[in-house]
Amino acid sequence: MKRFILILAAFSFLALGLPAQEQSIDLADFLSLVEENSLDLTAAETDRLLAEAQERLAKSAIYPMIGGQAGYTRNFIEITQEMMGMEIPMNTDNEFSFGVSVEQAIFDMKAFRGVEASREYLKLTGSAYEATRQAIMTAAKKLFYQSLLLQKVLEVRESSQANAYDTFQETRAKFENGIASKMDVLRAEVNWKVTIPETTQAAKNLDVALNNLKNMAGIAPEETILLSGSLMEYPELPPELPLQEILSSRPDYEALLNQRQLQEINVAAKRAEFYPSLSANITYGWQAANNEFDLSDPTDSLSAGLTVNVPIFYGGSRFAQLDQARLELDQTHTSIAKKQDDVRTQIESIRLSLKEASDRIESARQTLSTAEQAYEITSTSLESGLATQLELKDARLSLEGAQLQYYSAIFDYLNAYFDWQSAVGEGAELL
Repeated sequence: MKRFILILAAFSFLALGLPAQEQSIDLADFLSLVEENSLDLTAAETDRLLAEAQERLAKSAIYPMIGGQAGYTRNFIEITQEMMGMEIPMNTDNEFSFGVSVEQAIFDMKAFRGVEASREYLKLTGSAYEATRQAIMTAAKKLFYQSLLLQKVLEVRESSQANAYDTFQETRAKFENGIASKMDVLRAEVNWKVTIPETTQAAKNLDVALNNLKNMAGIAPEETILLSGSLMEYPELPPELPLQEILSSRPDYEALLNQRQLQEINVAAKRAEFYPSLSANITYGWQAANNEFDLSDPTDSLSAGLTVNVPIFYGGSRFAQLDQARLELDQTHTSIAKKQDDVRTQIESIRLSLKEASDRIESARQTLSTAEQAYEITSTSLESGLATQLELKDARLSLEGAQLQYYSAIFDYLNAYFDWQSAVGEGAELL
């Protein structure tokens, strides 16, 4: 038993010592998790379900209403009435009844408009859901590539720190061999140590971004994730598209069109308040009454009728509601026209941002190539005694700055490209 406990303890120790398994995640996986776990999308989906329930409720007003009832009455006191000197019983011990009634709306313009409005509202919630979905997907793509950028920044900082440390070690070795001065060693040490806080800050920024990323995707905070992607892969400049083609693909613009249609139906529904309504009904009744439980001699009844309701005067409320509906429709027309202008301006602004970022990528690429050559030459010259520690530091800082500018330009281009995808109604698409 003691030996078994020792073995179990050993396995437990090994299990505790195992490192956490990393979860590799690419952009497609991340977007799938975001779509699955987003609370905003859950709320939008609930709005769609509420719209479906409202549509069913509106349809119920034009379907027949069927009701039935059954009853039994036991009379404990006999009621009599004197007639011609005799006491005549007026009730029986047992009374049975059963009835069925059916009512059907034949003409009710208000109910008909209500059904049309519920259908259009369902379309509106569908467009709103897609607009919310694309907005969330766009934000998710930006966050994913921001994390990749911060990952690259950390790599640059770590590489710079490692190079500075190697230079410090080499300079100290030269000092011990009498080739370098004490001042050279001190400068190399300072150059190395000033890179440490920058590396620490870069690591912190990456951790914050990864935590936000995990929160957005519904990943447990304690899980370790490894991003699978590259800043080096980015699409070409998108082609110019006609404004109407862009508008027809945007779910937020489609939602405005749905809202306009809904407002037009609302105006028609307010007019319907002035129309009369017509309904038909049919009722069947069955009754039996006796002192026993005998149902063999019942009394049947069957009737049918029409009901017309004519609105006459409601204090002017119907006119006020009609005016309000018309004004709301005018507001929607204005919103649609403003949306068209906003989209036109947005597209042009995004295209300018894409062009600027594309030009900056090419410029940063050339600058990076020059900075790499300068650093290699300065590093070789330092080993030959033809360059100083200060010159090497300047070359290293220039290289580091060129690398960060290059990666930042690519990220800015991707950021603008995601905005363009969202602007043309492709916010949920990958690169």
